[in-house]
Amino acid sequence: MPTLSAGIKLGTAILKNGPHGRRALVAELPSGSGRVVDLNRVEMARLAKLGEGDPDGLANVLVPPSLRKLLESGERGIRRAAQALLYAAKWDLRSGLPDLLAPWPGSYEPLPCLPRPLAIRNSSGHFLDRLNVHGPRATLPAVAEPTIAVIGSAGAGHAGFCIAANSPVGPILGAWLCIGELEQGEFSVEIGKRKIKASTETWAGLVPPRLKPSEVLLLPPPLLRLPSNAPLAGKVVIRAPFDSLEVNFEPEPVHPTLQ
Repeated sequence: MPTLSAGIKLGTAILKNGPHGRRALVAELPSGSGRVVDLNRVEMARLAKLGEGDPDGLANVLVPPSLRKLLESGERGIRRAAQALLYAAKWDLRSGLPDLLAPWPGSYEPLPCLPRPLAIRNSSGHFLDRLNVHGPRATLPAVAEPTIAVIGSAGAGHAGFCIAANSPVGPILGAWLCIGELEQGEFSVEIGKRKIKASTETWAGLVPPRLKPSEVLLLPPPLLRLPSNAPLAGKVVIRAPFDSLEVNFEPEPVHPTLQ
């Protein structure tokens, strides 16, 4: 991946500005404030300033408001998204980015980076329910097989990686797709005060298969020795060098059988 786009993190969020929420393609504003940038709207503003005749229509092609559509345009679309983020960062440093283009925490809800992938498979090749993908802060009856997922893109075969897991009620994807190669470092699962560690070296040397744009493949999970006396309910945090994913684990109550 070219330097311009490598390392950029792309996601999907519901922006709550106005009476109705709006789904958008977002990236983290580099200021560290927790704000996210609406990349499609920033591209509209940039093109309007350049005097383009139809900035809205052109922006919807170059930097669409959907990560799935962006992946269909491959590296060209990812590079345009990276340029829009760079423009937003310079704008923010120069005069402050309007809240409408970069909402603050509390004004947006992070979703799975790909809420509706083209397809999603586990490491055994079995297809999972692509219409039932869960994301950050989901409440589930169980979390199993914390891992990393590779996400497909046009041209290159894969765009990058995100945190993932499989659960009895459907697959889970983290908020951010990290563009480029998998960053090496610690991979861990935190259950209450317990931390079980592995490493992304688990997947070192793995060559991802060629995937269709927005197709998702869960990689083989690392060996994590979960303690037998781990809590049966509570918060679970999966951490990788590029992101963290928090979900809640609340087993369904067992009702006594009536005799």
